[in-house]
Amino acid sequence: MSNKTFHVTVPVAEQDIAADRLWQMGVEAVGLSDEVDGLIELWTSVGSTGAAIERAVAMLEPHWTWRAADVVAPDETWRDHVAPTWYRTTGVVVPAWKLGDADVGAAVHVTLIEPASSFGLGDHQTTKLTLRLLSEHLDVAEPATLLDVGCGSGVLGVLAAQRGVETIRSTDISAGAVEATQANAALNGVAGQIDVDIAMLDSIEGPFDVVVANILAPVLVALAPDLRRLTAVAGTLIISGILAENHQHVLDALAPLVVIDTVTEDGWAAISLRN
Repeated sequence: MSNKTFHVTVPVAEQDIAADRLWQMGVEAVGLSDEVDGLIELWTSVGSTGAAIERAVAMLEPHWTWRAADVVAPDETWRDHVAPTWYRTTGVVVPAWKLGDADVGAAVHVTLIEPASSFGLGDHQTTKLTLRLLSEHLDVAEPATLLDVGCGSGVLGVLAAQRGVETIRSTDISAGAVEATQANAALNGVAGQIDVDIAMLDSIEGPFDVVVANILAPVLVALAPDLRRLTAVAGTLIISGILAENHQHVLDALAPLVVIDTVTEDGWAAISLRN
């Protein structure tokens, strides 16, 4: 079976939203064409099977157009050009095959990542911002339990396990996320410390001291009742996948949780909330 690229054409004004949808699928990279007649095309790889394409299409807006194209010879040269992702001066995510090239000091916390075939490297702004807020929270608190909603590659749960959180539950709608999270946990020496599955959020029992959810804003709104339920009374909820200038509707859905910290980068935001 040949590899496929997945192409989405959207109005220029919706470029950022479309890119976010693709990143939230756990892709490795997103390409961007030049504007033509007010439209722009984005492309990536979401997998080569029909089921993978169908899952991607289900994430799109009805008025966006899409196509899948065969790639005869897969290009793996991107691995030569990726770099470590610094989410703070004392924390970095390093592609596993780049560890020998990474110039990090003894005081830097390193998390290794292998994206496999369908998940990113922790370098999207929303992931970096979530890693930053989670890391900063772990500097001042000692939570015993954490839930990662939409875990993807598992990097958030892996960081939490490395930092001493005892009980970690990770969940995602993609079965591939289970494999990726387990693999990255093993890569970082925390295999067995993360319970990962594709359980629906309303079936999970809590509460958890920390809940992290780096997912799309509409999904955050839809899951808001369960996110509130699963965040302990004295716990912290960290959300991302939202636009820096357009997320008040998400906060309204999560009330009475209140904002305690907000960080932004390149038009994206991550927010910590508490009861």
